[in-house]
Amino acid sequence: MKGRSLSLALFFTAHAVSATAAAFLLSWIFGGLSPTIAGVSLVYSFFRAKRFVRSLKNTLEWRAPEAERNWSAPELAISIFVLFAAWKHFAWMMPVMPGANGGAITTLSATNFGDLPLHINFIRFLSSGVDFIPLNPIFSSEPLRYPFGPDLYNAIWECLGFTTSGHLFVVGLAATFATLALLRELGGAWGMAAFFLAGGSAVAEGAQAVDWKSFFLAIWVTQRGMLFALPIGLTLLLYLRPHLSGDVRLSRRAVRGLGRMWAVFPLFHAHSFVVVSLLLFALIWRDFGLLRTRDFFKRFFTQNRALAWALIPASLLIHHTSAGFTKASVVRWRLGWLSPEEGGLAAVGAWFLTNFGAALGTLVALGFVLILVEKYWSEPASEKGRSIFSEVGVLVLFFAFFLCLMLAPWEWDNIKVLIWPWILVFSVLGRRFLRLYRLKPHSFWPLVTWLGVISAFSGGTLVLAQSWNRPQDKSVTIWTLEQLAPCEEVLVRISRHAVFAAATSPNHVLSYFGRARALGYPGHLWSHAIDYRTSEENLDRLMAGTEGWVEAAKKLKITHIYWGPEERLRWNTATPEWRAKLPLVAKSGDHEVYEFKETR
Repeated sequence: MKGRSLSLALFFTAHAVSATAAAFLLSWIFGGLSPTIAGVSLVYSFFRAKRFVRSLKNTLEWRAPEAERNWSAPELAISIFVLFAAWKHFAWMMPVMPGANGGAITTLSATNFGDLPLHINFIRFLSSGVDFIPLNPIFSSEPLRYPFGPDLYNAIWECLGFTTSGHLFVVGLAATFATLALLRELGGAWGMAAFFLAGGSAVAEGAQAVDWKSFFLAIWVTQRGMLFALPIGLTLLLYLRPHLSGDVRLSRRAVRGLGRMWAVFPLFHAHSFVVVSLLLFALIWRDFGLLRTRDFFKRFFTQNRALAWALIPASLLIHHTSAGFTKASVVRWRLGWLSPEEGGLAAVGAWFLTNFGAALGTLVALGFVLILVEKYWSEPASEKGRSIFSEVGVLVLFFAFFLCLMLAPWEWDNIKVLIWPWILVFSVLGRRFLRLYRLKPHSFWPLVTWLGVISAFSGGTLVLAQSWNRPQDKSVTIWTLEQLAPCEEVLVRISRHAVFAAATSPNHVLSYFGRARALGYPGHLWSHAIDYRTSEENLDRLMAGTEGWVEAAKKLKITHIYWGPEERLRWNTATPEWRAKLPLVAKSGDHEVYEFKETR
């Protein structure tokens, strides 16, 4: 392998994929995740990842210089800055802060207030040994269809006794390093900055107002699926494209390893699997040319059967995730789904300027520079490469297409689709600049890179730099120890397989302990395309103790009712009927658990 950083990045990616896939299959066969299964999965994945990296040792990577090169100054600066940001945010993901009532578990990013409890719930639920395929811990009426591969990987470490904050921190740093190394291979400093330093126009709106526009803050820290989707997708793009296009020849072992990675990609992030697969096919077809489509299919299905077979488990995972494609109803056409609906072209223009202005302006300027270079400077015949402009055109069309096609109920979630063509466009330019610098070394190329990155991504860099300032003051409380202590005391006596009727707040205390609820936070259910309205009505009827509460409990398939401060506050009922008719099986302070056995 031509770089130790790339070897480590590929090792982490292959290790995470192999460990998760092994844990999934073994848990399915033996009924649930256990310490033995966790240990076997980690040992197996270590050797599997080591063989995968070795199989790529002599492969010509898809990179501009096509030879070993040292890290440039812009690449080092971006890496150090991003790794420090990752260290701050993942270290402050769920620290215990001292307080008047015994302290609290907090998180640095306010946007993580809802997502972090969800993933902790999934991680601890999966690590508890529940039956596979598990029920959805926030909607127990159906199996867990959410791509839970990232949480299963962390559940492996949780099952072996590692602290939650510890393995979240280590995995976050490892994924950040791996993604930086892979983006460097893909597009140098431009590819690295396009994701980690993107952030809209901070000057126009103020840093706090545009935190959600920073990919690092809004996607990388909060959306755990992207921690794995980016390394997996980048690895596939780096190696499968040149192999299928005929530029390099991978060994059969390497192709099988990439096939396994492709096969389980939907378990980590279904949307990214779809988009990366489409981009991969589109770019390879562009390399082949439309007239050679038959040659492409022959190369894919005949000469690389491991890749063709990989689409079968991937399709099955997509089928499961989408509930037999019934959730495909959320896919819809909406022109400019994030742009303002009122104000006309002026408002749309202002929106584009605020969100993409500096980066798009820099992108156009770079394209103009490269047009001049290609026009007035001839490369040696042996060094001529494919023109980059048709490749950029394909990526721009993809970006425009996904600006109008929604793949998720919540508009913002579609940003996780847009980032792929966004990253690749900047990476194409980055590779071209690296190639020109190798063919004709001159200080002009590094200077353009420095000026371009600063011009395009200064807003996102400013937002990210301010994000970790004064963490003690900016952190938001998720749970207080005063809430968790009595909850832990009552749950000790309750089976891990219990299903609770409880309040639907995103940070309910049951989430911290990985317990299943009949109905979780509606915002998560809606974004996962789950129709929860009937269940919500039944939950209200049950918890208020109104007529029909027994039938409502049966429909919810609950085993216990959790009655704590949040439930009393929401339903505002001191003595619902079921409190007199159901057995009280655990109590600590204001926290009570009743077992549902219809009635006494």
